[in-house]
Amino acid sequence: MFWLAFAPLARDATAAAMRGIVAEIQARATGEERSELYIALLVMAAIDPWGHDLRRELVMLVDDVETEKKLLRSIPGIGDMIAEAAQLGEQKAIAELLGRLFARRVGRIPTVEEERSIVERAQAIGPVQVEDALLDLEGDALLRWLAEPVRR
Repeated sequence: MFWLAFAPLARDATAAAMRGIVAEIQARATGEERSELYIALLVMAAIDPWGHDLRRELVMLVDDVETEKKLLRSIPGIGDMIAEAAQLGEQKAIAELLGRLFARRVGRIPTVEEERSIVERAQAIGPVQVEDALLDLEGDALLRWLAEPVRR
């Protein structure tokens, strides 16, 4: 099973393939073996010779497994990667949900700058307050509000 740890180095490695590798490790390895294989997977993904950036995908997959989460968070650098992936996932969820509200209100999807402003405001004042603004403000007023500097 050790060979599975080298999968991120393959030229054709994909996020879908990494999901399969993690599933195989979960099914076939014991607790200690599993943790060691996850660590090796993350190290190999960090090497990233082909620019696949599979490390984030692997961190999110492994983060779903409670017993490995504790071990991985204790390893210097890995805990930071897990926290970073969680934050990115949260930002993406906020952007998707509030972006849909924006689209319904304004009649188009938000630009990159508008999406960034929505996420920043959700982090600064809370997603509920941003949701209220998206529902309460008319199109032009909403665009002006998003263009203003974020008040914390």
